[in-house]
Amino acid sequence: MNPITKDVRVALDTFAAAWTEGDQSALSSLFTESSVLHSSAHGQARGAAEIASLFSADLVAKTSLRVVTTNHSVSGDDRRTVLTSYLYGVSSPSDPTPSTFGATLLADLVRTEDGWQFAELRLSIPWTDGDPARFVPWSLPSAEGWKLGDATPAIVSELDSPWSRGVPDLDADDAVQQAADFYARYAWAIDQGDIALLRDCFTEDVSGSFPPMGDLDGRHEVIGQMKSFRRGWPWMQHFGRTLHVTVDEAQTSAHLVVGRIIPQQSAAPNGQDLYGAHYQLDLRRQNGIWRISSFDYIPGWITTKEP
Repeated sequence: MNPITKDVRVALDTFAAAWTEGDQSALSSLFTESSVLHSSAHGQARGAAEIASLFSADLVAKTSLRVVTTNHSVSGDDRRTVLTSYLYGVSSPSDPTPSTFGATLLADLVRTEDGWQFAELRLSIPWTDGDPARFVPWSLPSAEGWKLGDATPAIVSELDSPWSRGVPDLDADDAVQQAADFYARYAWAIDQGDIALLRDCFTEDVSGSFPPMGDLDGRHEVIGQMKSFRRGWPWMQHFGRTLHVTVDEAQTSAHLVVGRIIPQQSAAPNGQDLYGAHYQLDLRRQNGIWRISSFDYIPGWITTKEP
């Protein structure tokens, strides 16, 4: 892992742990006085103290939901980076009223004397599951979909994402790391409904099995079906973890195994990581960009040793 990526991921882990624990001091250390928060659940805030105050009383007041991060990508340089990540909050397995939420995070970070800090943090919470009392007073999307007067989304992928802004890839010369990180870009594209970005995730001759849409052949059919499929599920999030990656010697083709994480059941009774399905993806590198050439989504619970 690139050292910059590693350090930015540490900042993300610190944020997730501090949010979980209501640690206002740790949260404050991640922001500056000019930092800005745009959150679909919390609204807008500015400055370390105001932002930390919002998060510090948040999950603790709702009886402790542990925050887990997945689907990471980091781009930029040694002074400024853009981070994307998925997060989910999950209650203890012994909780009598189990609850879960999903979130999408996009952040611009700057390196300061105090390490990497969030200059701008965009957080979207598109869904919750379980005890509704846990998620008061968050502003949450209506089950009826968009309605007049709704706030502007915290994240507009076509304008905000690192891919739309042309932020340089930290691992442009590392084909293996690029392949390992590919799923984060693909899942972001379909979940954000960013069809231009999704188009760049497939080769022209892509084919494969796309449950529940069936077997599809060619990028036109794949994108067309995915676009229509997503309209009925605007809050979707494809949490995943790359389990295995192989890249050929010429670094022009790769095979990726990705586990699909179901936040409500992400671990087996023995504590082992559990996945509700997995992907077998063949990738082809074109003009320095990995794209899917063969797609196979296989439903069924697996552990890390099974694919």
